[in-house]
Amino acid sequence: MVESSKILIVDDDPGIRLALRDFLTQNGFPDVTAAANGFEALEWLRSSVPRLIISDITMPQMDGYAFVQQLRNDTRLKSIPVIVLTGRSEMAELFKMAEIYNFLIKPVEPQALLEMVNRVLGKGEQAPGQDAENFLNKIEKMEDVLAKKIQKISSLKESFEQIKRIIKKKRS
Repeated sequence: MVESSKILIVDDDPGIRLALRDFLTQNGFPDVTAAANGFEALEWLRSSVPRLIISDITMPQMDGYAFVQQLRNDTRLKSIPVIVLTGRSEMAELFKMAEIYNFLIKPVEPQALLEMVNRVLGKGEQAPGQDAENFLNKIEKMEDVLAKKIQKISSLKESFEQIKRIIKKKRS
């Protein structure tokens, strides 16, 4: 059973966990729990089901992708919405390409976090399909798009090398 306003934060940085928990608590979400990594979060999830999970991507032991994969494989947890946090700003474009809208770049702007949490919990305009199952489907789509782009880049690089060889031959 999903608890009314329980939020789970998963991040390896204790300062970020504390800051997010304090901020959310001060802004109307009194029931916030934090875990240091995916393993710790999964352990907590054995006995509790939150309405929302806010997870970092880059963590030791079990990263955010592996954690979300575990959520997706559990029928009890796969429909929980996930907001993804990343310190890698280059991920923003990739997430947008994959139609993943519930992500924030660290350092997180407090107002942006609050707006996203409210939207995801149905207290504002909601982006559809942001649960663990849909998130991973979109990541897989992103991987396909990137693989095609890499293939295209390889082909362009090969063509460029051929042009360089032709120019070098003409100069000789």
